[in-house]
Amino acid sequence: MHNPQMNRLRKFLPIFTWIGVFLMPILTTQLEGKLPSLDWYIANLLLICSICVIFYVDFYFLVDKFILKQKIAKFILTNVGIGISLTLLDYYGIGQILRNYETENLEFFQYDFFPFSLVSLTLMALSASLGVSIRMTEYSFYSNIKISEIKKVQAETELANLKNQINPHFLFNTLNNIYALSSVDIEKAKETIHDLSHLLRYVIYDTSPIHVPLKGEIAFLKKYIQIERLRLQEKFDIQVFLPENCGNLEIAPLLFLPFIENAFKHGISYSQKSFIHINISINDDTIICHIINSDHAKKNGTIGVGIENTTKRLNLLYSDQYTLQYGTKNNVYETILSIKV
Repeated sequence: MHNPQMNRLRKFLPIFTWIGVFLMPILTTQLEGKLPSLDWYIANLLLICSICVIFYVDFYFLVDKFILKQKIAKFILTNVGIGISLTLLDYYGIGQILRNYETENLEFFQYDFFPFSLVSLTLMALSASLGVSIRMTEYSFYSNIKISEIKKVQAETELANLKNQINPHFLFNTLNNIYALSSVDIEKAKETIHDLSHLLRYVIYDTSPIHVPLKGEIAFLKKYIQIERLRLQEKFDIQVFLPENCGNLEIAPLLFLPFIENAFKHGISYSQKSFIHINISINDDTIICHIINSDHAKKNGTIGVGIENTTKRLNLLYSDQYTLQYGTKNNVYETILSIKV
């Protein structure tokens, strides 16, 4: 999950930060025209090392051991213990060093323990807070990435399941068409079986990616509608307008098929006036599928499995990038699907 750039940043950014913290007093004194004495340099070095220690102990160990396990009291007590220990070590360690150098700062470390402790513990508390903040931010960042990856896998699995439901549904409808055609014209039925092999090849092999070229999808729909026309023997008002130039646009496969299947399934009656008008157009980066057909469906208040699955796929793939309207008015069923790709 960790990428190389993030790992390098994680390792070296705190180091550069501490170098900057250590150099800042030196730069300040140089701007004032004064050079720090050796004892001053040693005292600051030891104090900053202690601040670094508590930062890394919190960052690498205590956050995971206590904070992430909701053991806040133990975390605070451990930090207090480490802070006091480091403060005592710094005070007496610096004092011993200064005694060896017999410097003018020796008196400060002999008699002013509490001011030194207050400054030291405050700086360590700030360092511990910084370590906790960075570690928790990192934890939250990678947790969000993990959640996103899990959701992505779940969505891809659901999409695959929905697509697997579409394939047999399409095959079932097409075989019904060929069966009906075989009783009318054997030669055309044979020709249609050949066309069906091309359609199945597209459905099985070419629709594996999440998105496919729109021109391939349009070619597939053209062949499917041609099979439907052969079955119906040009007895009905069927008008089809498909885009000739699709450019480089891509779309999720088999999104329009269930609506076209639905139009042929419920829009044709051999005893009543029937029509189907299919218009797929492109407006910049928006694909619009507009279908109107006579409505001869039995009114049972439910929608087909194909349309229900397609709606789920649209929600997963395009969420707020599509609009879908469908319904019956004056015995005319209208479907308008608009997708921004």
